[in-house]
Amino acid sequence: MLKMVEDSYKKSSKLEFFKRGFISGLGWSFGVTFGFLIISFLLIAVLRQLGGLPLVGNFIASIVEATISQLSIQTSIVR
Repeated sequence: MLKMVEDSYKKSSKLEFFKRGFISGLGWSFGVTFGFLIISFLLIAVLRQLGGLPLVGNFIASIVEATISQLSIQTSIVR
């Protein structure tokens, strides 16, 4: 197996490696993008059917409120 890989490296040019890597990178990026879109769409659709978007909004609002309250606490700086 390793011998076959070494032979393919020796026979192929750098341009061929670049083409192969570029095309596989494009395929990977399109796959990730469309996969994320499909999963996001399904999650939002399910949350809308369950009426869960207000729950998610309230959860995020509570996180923001806790963060703001923690930032407003004054701490003394030790010199």
